[in-house]
Amino acid sequence: MKNIFLKSALLFSVIAGIFTSCVNDDQYDSPEIVFSADLTPTKTVKQINDGATAAVVQYAGDDIIEAYVTSSDEKGNFYKSVSFQTIPTDATAPIGFSVPIDDNTLYGEGFSPGRKVYIKLKGLYVAKVYGSLQIGSLFEGTIGRIPVNVWRNHLFPSATKVSEDSFVRPMTMAAAFTDANQNTLVELDPVQFGEGSLGRTYYDVDSGGGSTNHSVIATTGGASQVIRFSSFAPFSGNMVPSGSGKIRGVITKYQTTFQFMVRYESDINLTGPRADLFAPIGGSALVYTGAFSEPFTSYTTSNQQVFPKYINDAAVGSRYWQVKTFSGNKYIQMSSFGGTPEANRSLFIVPVDMTAANNFSFKTEAGFDNGPCLKVYYSMNYVPGSNINNATLVDITSNFVIPAGPASAYATSFTSSGVYPIPSSLTGNGYFIFEYKGNGNGGVTTTMQIDDITVN
Repeated sequence: MKNIFLKSALLFSVIAGIFTSCVNDDQYDSPEIVFSADLTPTKTVKQINDGATAAVVQYAGDDIIEAYVTSSDEKGNFYKSVSFQTIPTDATAPIGFSVPIDDNTLYGEGFSPGRKVYIKLKGLYVAKVYGSLQIGSLFEGTIGRIPVNVWRNHLFPSATKVSEDSFVRPMTMAAAFTDANQNTLVELDPVQFGEGSLGRTYYDVDSGGGSTNHSVIATTGGASQVIRFSSFAPFSGNMVPSGSGKIRGVITKYQTTFQFMVRYESDINLTGPRADLFAPIGGSALVYTGAFSEPFTSYTTSNQQVFPKYINDAAVGSRYWQVKTFSGNKYIQMSSFGGTPEANRSLFIVPVDMTAANNFSFKTEAGFDNGPCLKVYYSMNYVPGSNINNATLVDITSNFVIPAGPASAYATSFTSSGVYPIPSSLTGNGYFIFEYKGNGNGGVTTTMQIDDITVN
């Protein structure tokens, strides 16, 4: 019995050693899936696309097409749908289409960008959906997802995989968002996120379907478009970048709204300086003086925001200080309330001869107050019309009393916010700066009104 035990122990040790050696050699690597489909296409994507209409039709022919993957669900921004396109040539533009599939982690099944995939059409359904070709199963009279136990009978990833750099197309915002470009891979350039997306994470507000709709806009201005981020993307909690540059992704569409979809956070390359689409305005007749009063009575236009004697700067967001009138009294006003929600930093800049001036004062009135929004600074090195971030701002807000307003109404009257004695050390031309900061996306939206700005 003792000999049997020793022999058994020895045999176990040898087997364990062999197993351990194998494990160490493999380092627990998962076996690589080999994609080797090599079919012969009998139709082109163009032929199928040209024959499709809005009517859902079951494909009866025993035909095969080939196309290249543009999307990826690896990082969770795409879900149960694969976008494809043909490879563009000098003579032909690519044709894109999508195939909804009721399965997860499709990137692990070979559906990664640049992979050539063969599609057997017989038995599938074909239609133009929201202006683009879609191929799938029938679901309640429209194109639905191909079931998980069926799609492998129709889609066959091949061994051929090309670099997406070989078929991605650089495009301007104006050119990109058309039905002809749906499901194709494009790189928008030059672009940046819209003002309403700044200071936010990629996913924060559910715009429907567990995703957030942000906006992307050309650095030259123009219409913005939706760029959509899923809550399941691992980068969804990261901050939206504020710079400008390129964004690569796939053009999609829901009903009448285009939606731009990135695959990875690395698709977003906004490392350049942000373009100022709402530049400082006014300042065409700046006068540096040590004694003046501004009651805004000389401005005849309601909502006027161009002030020749002052500079009005929408440093963040698209909103400027505006002249308003109530009960015959004129004043300037700024608010993040209403309209398209966005982050705001709006500056009203007043030129002053600091040598000649002794005191600085103003009156305020706040309304629908949900938090402090006004700060006051002076600057001695601001350059009119330039980026305010390049100037040195000295915060003097604590020298004033800026009363809070009611939560659901306006204060009954303007209140003097105090007098600031201008230090004798300040000499030469300088500026007093009123800064409003708010955010219509769940932040401060207090309405602030200023009147009777006085320097003496």
